Amino acid sequence: MGRRGVILVIIVFLGINCKENNHYEKEIELENAITKNFGSFITNAWNHKNMDSLRSITVENYSRRLNGIMVAENHNELEANMNIYFNGFPDLKVSIKKTIIKDNQLYASWTFEGTNTGTFGESAATGKRIAVNGFSEVTFNNEGKLIKEDIYYNELALLQQMGYSLVPPIVE
Repeated sequence: MGRRGVILVIIVFLGINCKENNHYEKEIELENAITKNFGSFITNAWNHKNMDSLRSITVENYSRRLNGIMVAENHNELEANMNIYFNGFPDLKVSIKKTIIKDNQLYASWTFEGTNTGTFGESAATGKRIAVNGFSEVTFNNEGKLIKEDIYYNELALLQQMGYSLVPPIVE
């Protein structure tokens, strides 16, 4: 291989290396945007009840499923769903235990704590303090905005902590 061949190999190598670095930089940018927007979602929207912050970090047709049930398919429905929790638990606090980001997905384990001093859905206030653990799988677009969220938590544990009990079925 002559001098021209060596130079050509070096140019090709540098070109490939630049493309890989550019791809890596875009991945880092996306991961930073996901981290920032999810942090804002928890801190500003959930813990400070700032609904205005939602519109800048979520897409218009954001969807949310709770334990497999669709509860929101746009901004207005998302806000309405969150307000159920804000009304039932005015002092609510969401604490993130651990997050993992892979591609456009964020996986988070969390704890929801609060005192049931307001109406929760159709249930009257019980005055009971609750703490429930859960898990969320959140999908983001390429700009780092939240697209959808699948949330899983033990709803029975929440209701039992509020003072409700499960009545066994009548079996004959």
